[in-house]
Amino acid sequence: MGESIIMIVLIGALLVFEFQQQASIKIKAKSSNLKYLIAIVAALLIVVLFWSHSMQSNIKVVLIAVLFASVAFYNQGLGNDKVVTYGSLSKASDYGRYDQIIVEPVKKDTMVTFASKKGGSYSLMFTDNEESIRHFIRKRVPKTVKVLTGEEYQRQLTIKNRKHRSLESKQLEMIRNRPNRNKFVAIRKKS
Repeated sequence: MGESIIMIVLIGALLVFEFQQQASIKIKAKSSNLKYLIAIVAALLIVVLFWSHSMQSNIKVVLIAVLFASVAFYNQGLGNDKVVTYGSLSKASDYGRYDQIIVEPVKKDTMVTFASKKGGSYSLMFTDNEESIRHFIRKRVPKTVKVLTGEEYQRQLTIKNRKHRSLESKQLEMIRNRPNRNKFVAIRKKS
């Protein structure tokens, strides 16, 4: 029973912490009704599949199902100093952590991609317009973080790819024209 009490306290603390994080959201990310449905069905399946005759095991199963379902019901979004996502602790999602933030329209919504060389990238969808979200982010991010439109990001990728291809062709040219290689080719031709 001691394990169950410890689990209740820890999962309860996590749920309270996540609830407190919700207050710091200034612009809420778009959410899907399908996400709610899947979370509820999955939580119910966890309870049904792992239900046993042991009260202690059932408490753990219910706690895990509640934790699983809570992921769908907590909001994500933009805060004053960080991106608020489920499970992001203290400074893990500060704006300064990202190298680039790309804001681009997708159909009627706006997609914001947070890109970091260290920890990968992820995207959130918003119903607000692109310009208001870009303005909100630019006011809050450090100067070291690039806030780009989708077009600016594509332009950067094109330039980067062009430079990479140019470098590869120069390296290949150097290999083909190195003096030692030409000596071996000349020796083979004489033989």
